[in-house]
Amino acid sequence: MRFEKTDVQSADAQMLLYELNVALMGILGHNGTKHVCLDDFNHDKSFFVIGYDEDMPVCCAGIRKFDDTTGEVKRVFAKKNHRGYGAELMAAVETLALDCGYRRLILECREGNPHAIDFYKRVGYLPCENYPPYKNETDAVCLEKKLL
Repeated sequence: MRFEKTDVQSADAQMLLYELNVALMGILGHNGTKHVCLDDFNHDKSFFVIGYDEDMPVCCAGIRKFDDTTGEVKRVFAKKNHRGYGAELMAAVETLALDCGYRRLILECREGNPHAIDFYKRVGYLPCENYPPYKNETDAVCLEKKLL
């Protein structure tokens, strides 16, 4: 598996994000893009990464700057498999986030997506207080992980 930072508008990124949107429509009834601006991944200390398995794009995630020491994980997707794409992806994202100077990552899921919440907990993310813009969204589940 190899990971590459890429432009979020690339063909591979757009294909994976489309698959994510379709999956979220099936799980939540919406595509989860209310609090996402793809341009956010083009700013300082932000990035979008794709994981490739034998040159096939199989997973993606983005980090956008929340503050100087905190990055927010967005648009995480891994094709269904038993190869551990998701865990490898998150480990790569965390390494790249450390390289950007982040000491903590935060993310948000919806209560209606327990599979994702359980996955994040398995890879070390812990519940935290809802942060903006999710402060008043009662079905938002916010998680954080302190990076080494």
